[in-house]
Amino acid sequence: MIGLGEPDPLTCSRAGCRETATWRIEWRNPKIHTADRVKVWLACDEHEEFLREFLAARDFPVAVKPVDETASASGERTTA
Repeated sequence: MIGLGEPDPLTCSRAGCRETATWRIEWRNPKIHTADRVKVWLACDEHEEFLREFLAARDFPVAVKPVDETASASGERTTA
């Protein structure tokens, strides 16, 4: 039922990883996204560098911030 139990912890966006996310990686593809469109990947400590470098290698604007629990519901999760 909806509303019962504890909310799921935020998990890393790296394919196959089920670790709790500690980083919020905000990015966009300027070829297809306007400046106000920001996508979010979540990362655990182990995968933050991998995901950040994956995006930076494609010249995407990237910002890395610590996960803020208040933003958990608004983060769009995508997998690399």
